[in-house]
Amino acid sequence: MKNSTRIALLCVGAMALPLSASEVGLIVDKPFGKAQTIQLVPGFLNAGKIDAVGPTGIGIRGAWTVVDFKVAELGLTASYRPKAQEDLIWQGTKIGKVGTEYAALGAQVDWKFLVNLHVGLDFRQEKITSEITALTNSKATTTLTRPWLRAGLGFSIPTPAVSPFVRFEVAMAATKEDKTDTPDNIRKALAPQYEVALYGGIRF
Repeated sequence: MKNSTRIALLCVGAMALPLSASEVGLIVDKPFGKAQTIQLVPGFLNAGKIDAVGPTGIGIRGAWTVVDFKVAELGLTASYRPKAQEDLIWQGTKIGKVGTEYAALGAQVDWKFLVNLHVGLDFRQEKITSEITALTNSKATTTLTRPWLRAGLGFSIPTPAVSPFVRFEVAMAATKEDKTDTPDNIRKALAPQYEVALYGGIRF
């Protein structure tokens, strides 16, 4: 079983067993990549410019509290964001699609003041797919694993049973690929470099 499949099953388990989790919610994210200028890559693309891609997606996250200091919590997280696609634009022309997907394990710290402060670290296994139909009619997937740093600001509504919450987050990849000499490296270079997200759910 692939690592991404294991992490996805773990996230589904978090949704199915909410009593064991301290937090579960949905993430609506907008990633941002970087436009790339490439040289001729035989069997893939001719030289030219590829516009930046960043398909909006919806994912899930579960968190488990490890240490509760009352005013702050340390927790472990598992996240899964299914594949989302956006047009692949080469030299101003749509030639196919690029897709992004990830599964992640991480840790987070939350400070519970009137406004909640949040920082986290994820280790994401990302899949970047290319579907080029206009030139080569090819489909391929590249997988990369890298850390992401995230921070957020939000608030929660304390209630007797559960506490609904909402948080605005920003995240940034700790590493990036700049080479565009092979199809695999081009997909890595098109991978998201940072993202903004709205995350909401309930705490138990």
